[in-house]
Amino acid sequence: DRNALTQVENRTRTITHGKARGRIMGGNLTVLAAILGSPYVPDYTGAILFVEDVQEDLYRIDRMLTSLKLAGILDKAKGVIFGTCSQCGPGNGNYGQLTMEEILTDHLKPLGVPAWQGAMIGHDQPQWTLPFGQDVEIDATAATVTLLDSAVS
Repeated sequence: DRNALTQVENRTRTITHGKARGRIMGGNLTVLAAILGSPYVPDYTGAILFVEDVQEDLYRIDRMLTSLKLAGILDKAKGVIFGTCSQCGPGNGNYGQLTMEEILTDHLKPLGVPAWQGAMIGHDQPQWTLPFGQDVEIDATAATVTLLDSAVS
């Protein structure tokens, strides 16, 4: 709505203020959690971790972030971006659970690294294309991602 006083689409929220630099790595949260323990898990040391998902109940988002924490992935990240979670909600009959904002704050705030949510990363349009493995700088306060080198040669 053009007359709205508050932005409602592509809204961002800072979880932990600050800037960080690192290789941008990540992807769909369900897939990242599913490959834990396999030889396909990359080394996330010093990475800017980005995650997104679609059609997941909130308790599952909480569980998958817990799995990444227990696997040491969240602790290795220098910064975290949570994109969109389209069609994610409380699910049928799951009452009294945490909100998405509470889940992300509970998992990301204790890391002490810059973190924000609401990036246009996910299954919906408009969406950003991220150069996986490229060096970036994030500013969690401004909710930005800046490429530090050309993504193409």
